[in-house]
Amino acid sequence: MYIDKPRQPNILFTDRGYTLIEIMIAISIFAIGFLAIAYLQITASKNSRTGSEITEAATIATDRMERLMVLAFDDPLLDPTANPHPPAPDNAQGKYSIQWLVADTDLNADGTNDSKVINMSVSWPGAGSKTVNINFIKPDM
Repeated sequence: MYIDKPRQPNILFTDRGYTLIEIMIAISIFAIGFLAIAYLQITASKNSRTGSEITEAATIATDRMERLMVLAFDDPLLDPTANPHPPAPDNAQGKYSIQWLVADTDLNADGTNDSKVINMSVSWPGAGSKTVNINFIKPDM
């Protein structure tokens, strides 16, 4: 008498874990995601540094502008013939370079120069030259 035994599955086609190709695909997806996050971190760090530099330059420009605004209308630092005005030697600002331009103007169109337009420029080296400009009008009072 012949008894039929139950068949055993073929060992080559059983699901006993992950194949090498599945592991390589998973590692590739993880690596691409990790590189994207690393790139975002580097970009955020650079943008944060640039923002800090712009804030510092604007603070320096505002400080210098406030110093110029309290000067007399005919002060030599506000003389348009001396353009561009370099910073005073006692005011070293590290990597930042300060200069300003002054122009006489007639705001009320009566034929006399009754105000000065001051263009303050603060620049610094970096990835390309960066500059912060502030303009202000000083009336003759």
